[in-house]
Amino acid sequence: MPSREEIFVEYLWGQGVFQEQDIVGKNCLTIGEIYSDGAAYAMKLKDRLMHAGAAQCDHVVLFNPGIPDSYCDLTDVKEAVGSLSYDLIIVLSGMETTRDIREGVRQLQEICHVGGKILVTARTPHDVSSRVSLNAYEDIWRYEADSLAGLFDRCAVEMSAVDEAYGIVCALLTRVERAAASKSFLFHTREGKRIEVGDNVPQGYFNASSVLDAIGIKYRTDKCSMMHNYLDKYAFFLEKFRTQPIRLLELGVFNGSSVRMWQEYFPRAEIFGVDIEASCRQYEDERIHIIQADLSDAAQVSMLREIHPRIIVDDASHIVSHQLLALFTLFDVLPRGGVYILEDLETSLNPELFEDMYRDCPLDAYEVCARIARIAARKVPDDDSIYADSINRIGMETELVSITKGSVILIKR
Repeated sequence: MPSREEIFVEYLWGQGVFQEQDIVGKNCLTIGEIYSDGAAYAMKLKDRLMHAGAAQCDHVVLFNPGIPDSYCDLTDVKEAVGSLSYDLIIVLSGMETTRDIREGVRQLQEICHVGGKILVTARTPHDVSSRVSLNAYEDIWRYEADSLAGLFDRCAVEMSAVDEAYGIVCALLTRVERAAASKSFLFHTREGKRIEVGDNVPQGYFNASSVLDAIGIKYRTDKCSMMHNYLDKYAFFLEKFRTQPIRLLELGVFNGSSVRMWQEYFPRAEIFGVDIEASCRQYEDERIHIIQADLSDAAQVSMLREIHPRIIVDDASHIVSHQLLALFTLFDVLPRGGVYILEDLETSLNPELFEDMYRDCPLDAYEVCARIARIAARKVPDDDSIYADSINRIGMETELVSITKGSVILIKR
């Protein structure tokens, strides 16, 4: 399904914003998208530009866990295109998540010929709710028409437009030799107001500066700050184990990015990845062991107890029955001070975004963790739910329950 930005670009194309003289015989570049849907739209846009007479059309894929050679954000554009430069650049995404947005914009202007065009799309402050897109929760910047155009200090504004219904703004800019320098004030999502863009961008307690997050970005895992933004929180609890000869068990392997991240972050650790797909064995390495197992099968989950991990990360199907089976079966084998992480609990809490198949139990995973937290806080095993035996047992063995955005971290006493 096309993103809001892509739908708006389609509308602008139909309105004749793209002129024949800006395309025929020109070198074009499209930039975006986070998900494969965006890449599909970019190919459609490329075909359209080529059909309209473009000499060439390249595409830079921004952060995509499924594409290892995708680029992090707009500050990687120069690296992506090398010595190439373009007559028409269309930015489909990246303006919201590029931390050093001044540098990203500088690179966009540098690779555009003088007289060339840049069409840039971005989200407005109209709706910063994660109801629109869960990943929008991690947006840093939002834009009004004046702030978007003003950020491009080596361009003249041809036109700008806002779609209030979709919360999208765009600007069509022409690259010029020189323009007057000006201050830029952008809407900062964490601050909830416009601030001057500079070196002193407000930071929270976790500010995407951990070694673990840098490694996660390197391997394009969706745990990193470019998507779910889990890793800075995890590093707070896992740093102490970095040089220890531990065992880490991760449920769910997918494309291997996460197990490779753990292998680098824990240089003395044995990493065990579990997945139902036999193809995941391709990610085995000197310290990475891949186990094929069905995490809905109690006997197969029970066999994983023999690994005796110090850290367990559940990033598998996100189906509640699978999450609870693993938690109730494996938590006990953690040593004192062991860490159990349950990821992507939004599947339990967002029925409007995720199918009913995820919520197949009387209690969802978040509610179970909340009940465990209650017992840990009260120091009394008082749960009376259908899962009382397991919840009471784990609650009395839990030192700390940390509820973060999208995940829960349990520390064993």
